[in-house]
Amino acid sequence: MDVKELKSYLKSLPNILDDQGDFRREKAQNDFYYFATQYFAHQLGIEGKAGLSKFKESSKFRLFVYNKLERVCADSRCVLIEAYRGGAKTTLITRLYLLWQLLSGRKNYGIVVSSTIDIAVESSDTLRVELEENAKLKNDFKISIGEKWKSEEFIFYTDKKPKKLKFFGAGKKIRGTNFLGRRPDIIIADDIENDENVESLAQREKLYKWFRKAVLKLPSRYDDKFNIIVVGTRLHHDGLLARIKKLSSFTSFNFPLVVKFPDNIDALNKDSIKTAKIINMKLDDESMDKCAILAEFFDDKESFYSEYQNEPLSKDGAIFAEYKTYEVMPVCDAYYIGIDPAMGKARGDYFGLALLGKKDKQYYLDAKGYKIKPDMMIEKIVRLYLKILNFGKPVKIAIETIAFQEFFKDKLKDEFAKKGIILSVCELKNSVAKELRLDALAPYITDGTIEVNLDNTLLIEELDTYPKAPHDDLLDASEMAFRIASSVAIADYRAINKIIKKNKNLIRSLKDRYT
Repeated sequence: MDVKELKSYLKSLPNILDDQGDFRREKAQNDFYYFATQYFAHQLGIEGKAGLSKFKESSKFRLFVYNKLERVCADSRCVLIEAYRGGAKTTLITRLYLLWQLLSGRKNYGIVVSSTIDIAVESSDTLRVELEENAKLKNDFKISIGEKWKSEEFIFYTDKKPKKLKFFGAGKKIRGTNFLGRRPDIIIADDIENDENVESLAQREKLYKWFRKAVLKLPSRYDDKFNIIVVGTRLHHDGLLARIKKLSSFTSFNFPLVVKFPDNIDALNKDSIKTAKIINMKLDDESMDKCAILAEFFDDKESFYSEYQNEPLSKDGAIFAEYKTYEVMPVCDAYYIGIDPAMGKARGDYFGLALLGKKDKQYYLDAKGYKIKPDMMIEKIVRLYLKILNFGKPVKIAIETIAFQEFFKDKLKDEFAKKGIILSVCELKNSVAKELRLDALAPYITDGTIEVNLDNTLLIEELDTYPKAPHDDLLDASEMAFRIASSVAIADYRAINKIIKKNKNLIRSLKDRYT
């Protein structure tokens, strides 16, 4: 609700003049969760739920703020918190946590910095209305208005002890500010990045230098109890938040909205999410609508990764800066399959299965990722292989033959042999580092020689984020497929497929079973 609505709402509430004020205050001073839910249920959207008695927080990020932030701030003077848009980070940290620090006596002089002064004073106006009109808060903490009461700066008293808050826009002169001879002891930088100040390198440098010279120098060097809390959503991989994270003086926390994308993300699209089964998707707040979130994801992936995942897909320095897409793969002259089994790997990597079709001098890439057991991997390969055989076109499979992949290759050939299929496998021994192999693939994708299936969600994510991508399994499988497709050593495999093609009964029976 806006300031006018907030003021009207608070005025409509009954004046709390019961004998529980001292009890509430004592409890609130030592429990931020109680403080927030007891006095600001309307800010949290839980009014009518009897505060603590019926409300149960479902967000891991907000539980962190309620239960752990105070301890984190005690252990580390400087804290960076990256959280998704809509997570209530401004309400909880910039407003309520800041106010709690002042009212509980932990801090005395607070500074709030936002990207612009107009955004900063939105928090100021909200806090001033609460201090003026929140009857229960005023009565319990014995709040009175101070001699300075402006949007950009105000003073108030709790138990006749003076407290001050001051608000700034990013880039403004704020050095040397003090209150009653004391420097600020809590500074909150809230969303000081915006689209404008991250647009160019010069702007990013300017903001970072200002932050180092102005904000970090605000507390007294003799104060060992100050806190600087930076909270926001990352807008650029080289922006202020990304740079702050590298500072040794800061302790950093990251809360993306989607903790884990569905295992079957490549089988989903904006049209199917309402009816399809969403497998093993995890959110920071499990009460949220997964279909609605995926709809936003498919509508605008670039904005989604920045605003909700703190993973901006900036093209700056990207290896695969450009790529062309297609919707339906045409019937090609030949097909190549690259496999990255993801067996025995850490980090929950994907089983990468890349199909590369070649038509004249043009390549069409369709790469998908799965989180499935090895026997299911083999079934996926069988289905894909038989689908291609129905076109009557040559097909060859590429797989790296080291460690678990060697085992998987042998198992794959055995399973195909049981079905009467002599599998044409190109065994690759990668003597060149993966990074160099993927760099070599980049020119063919960026110049459009290889076009990418528009529905390949995971592959496009890897293209957009590489070399900083959390996974590169589909790129790895794609590189192997392209390597054998562009090699002169594969000219003799047509005969194998001709033998298979002659056995129509075998093909028909397998098609009925697997396709």
